[in-house]
Amino acid sequence: WSQTGVIKCKAAVAWEVGKPLSIEEVEVAPPKAHELSKTRCKNVFPSSS
Repeated sequence: WSQTGVIKCKAAVAWEVGKPLSIEEVEVAPPKAHELSKTRCKNVFPSSS
């Protein structure tokens, strides 16, 4: 978190239905009381070995 409390992270954004997702840096507010921050795995697809 920055000093302003804003969290910067990357997210997959859908701008239009049926179009590919766009990976963008977004800013979100930190969790409020009784809310949790959820972290996702960076590797969504398992590597093929």
